Amino acid sequence: MAFKFTEEQLNTLDKSFIVNLFLQLQEQNDNLSGEIQELNKKIEVLIEQITLANKNRFGRSSEK
Repeated sequence: MAFKFTEEQLNTLDKSFIVNLFLQLQEQNDNLSGEIQELNKKIEVLIEQITLANKNRFGRSSEK
């Protein structure tokens, strides 16, 4: 797990370090947001595949 700063520690840090830290957090947030979007798309595809498989398995044509 990453190191967590206390409020007191943040108050003593150099401004340039805090700016750099914030920029890194923004980049990490963007990366994670992109990963979440990709995973959501994959989940939608899987749900669609399950729905189609269930229709093929339990649909009208299986009641012959």
